[in-house]
This record gives sequence, C-alpha cells and structure tokens, in this order.
Amino acid sequence: MLSIAANWLVQEKKDITAAKEAYMAETCPKPSLSGDQAALMEACKKLHAMLDKIDEERYDAESKVGKADKEIEDLRIKVVDLAGVKKPALKKVRMSADAMLKALLGSKHTVNMDLRANLKQVKKEVKEEPAEAAGDWRKNIEDKADRKKMGKRMTSSRRHHLKSLILQIAADWLEQEVKEAEEAKEAYMSQNCPSLDLSGDQAALVELCKKLHQAIDTIDEERYDSEAKVQKSDKEISDLKLKIVELGGVKKPALKKVRMSADAMLQALLGGKHKVTMDLRSNLKQVKKEVKEEAVEAGDWRKNIEDKADRKKMFETS
Repeated sequence: MLSIAANWLVQEKKDITAAKEAYMAETCPKPSLSGDQAALMEACKKLHAMLDKIDEERYDAESKVGKADKEIEDLRIKVVDLAGVKKPALKKVRMSADAMLKALLGSKHTVNMDLRANLKQVKKEVKEEPAEAAGDWRKNIEDKADRKKMGKRMTSSRRHHLKSLILQIAADWLEQEVKEAEEAKEAYMSQNCPSLDLSGDQAALVELCKKLHQAIDTIDEERYDSEAKVQKSDKEISDLKLKIVELGGVKKPALKKVRMSADAMLQALLGGKHKVTMDLRSNLKQVKKEVKEEAVEAGDWRKNIEDKADRKKMFETS
C-alpha cells in the first residue's frame, strides 16, 4: 500500500511539472529579436506591459493565498474546539490519607495522618457592620430611579439605531481596508515595475528584451504556483467547512405537537375556500355481513351404502 501511494505521489508530481511546462511554453514564447530599432522598441513595450499584468496577477494570487491560510487556521481551531479532547473515564476511589501515602511510599510511611485530631477549633466571629449614615432623601430617590432605568429593556427604536450605527462603522472599515489594499498594490507595482528606459542603441534594446522575457518567465511561474495554492486552499476550506457542519450538527427548530382535526387543518391551509366536512366516519357505509348457508344435497342412499362397503373392505384388507 505504501509503495502504491508513493508511486501515485511521484506520478502526480510529474503530471504537475508537465502541465506547468506546457503552460509556460504556451503563455511565454520567446520574442523575435530580429528587426530594426523601432521594432525592438515596440517589442520592449509589449513585454513591459505583459510583465506589469502578470506581476499584478501574481500579487493578487499571493494576497488570496494569505487570506486562505488565515481562514484555514481559524477553521482548524474551530474543528478542534468542536471535536474536543476525549478524557479517560476515571473511577472515584475513597481512601484515607494513610492509605494513600502507604500506596505511594510503601513501608517508609509510619506517621499517622489523622488530620481531624490536629485541627484547631476556630470560632467564627460575627462582625457587625456599622449602620449606614442617613443621607439625603433626594439622593436616594435619584439612585433608585437610575437603577430602575438600568433595569428596563432596550427599546426597539434604540436597538435599530445601534444596529445601523454598527453596520455603518463596519462599512467604513471595509472601505478603508479596500483603499489600503489598493494603495499597497500601487506602491508594490511602482517599486517592482518601473517605467522603461528605451534610450540606447540596438544592442541595448536586444539586451533589454532578453531581461524582460526572463523576468516574465520568473514572475509567471510564481503566479502559476500561487494560483495552484489558491485552488488547493479553496478545496481544503470547503472540506473543513463540511467537517464543521458534521461536528456541529444542524439545529432543528423546537416543534410543538398540535392536535387538530382534518377540518381545522384544511381551514388553516385553504382559509374560507374550505366548506366540505371531512367527517369520514359518518360517510362510511355500514355493510351487514350475510351468512350464506350451504344447502345439503340429498344423495342416493344406495351410493352411500356402496361407499361404506368400500371403506370396510379397505380396512379388512389392511
């Protein structure tokens, strides 16, 4: 089994490498460096635009990988919390301190551990708290009013107002997060993908085209790996979510048993349209059981005598 699994893993790696090489050969062909200086400048511009696009896609894929890793970590923690740790079932054993020490120390234990005899009887002293000083009666009334206000439940209008405020704050936070992500992306692109410098002769432009093509190969390979990680992470996230649903179970609503007749059920479903009485017992037909008496046919007496004679002969011969 282990050798088969190892062969499968090796074959899977080979398939991934072959697919990656085919993708790189298809999307990143070698540029044609034959032509005059204007053609080389146009080729450099196209390669630079492709480099910007691929690097931007790689940045997005890497950010998705980071978010997916964080989500996977949170889901794993949730799975561990739902699964719990199975503790061994321990039995309660009642034993004295002497028996416990004897079991631990063996014959070395010779001291009597009668703790109750060594306990000192301590009398409980009841401290009388001094009576509170009589304060202003207006202050007491205000305190009671404040407590009464605190005890009241929140009104629906205030609840909706607080909910709208929380949603507005969350929307502002999301908008700020999107702006910060865009600013970080622009700073990364301006730092890693500077503008082209096309000043130079034909040999310098050829060298620039080669450098751009090499950078495109490297960045596109990293983008391919990041997208593969994203797909793998999405699959793992879906598996963890299914596991959480299985561990947590589906909470069914608490249903009450309601006894109602067929008329009440149809009236609740159909409303005023229902006018037919569903009293099935009254519509049943009473069927009387008729006992059919079979008529006894009177046979010939000679035939009966012959049958009896035949039976008598059968018994005599046996």
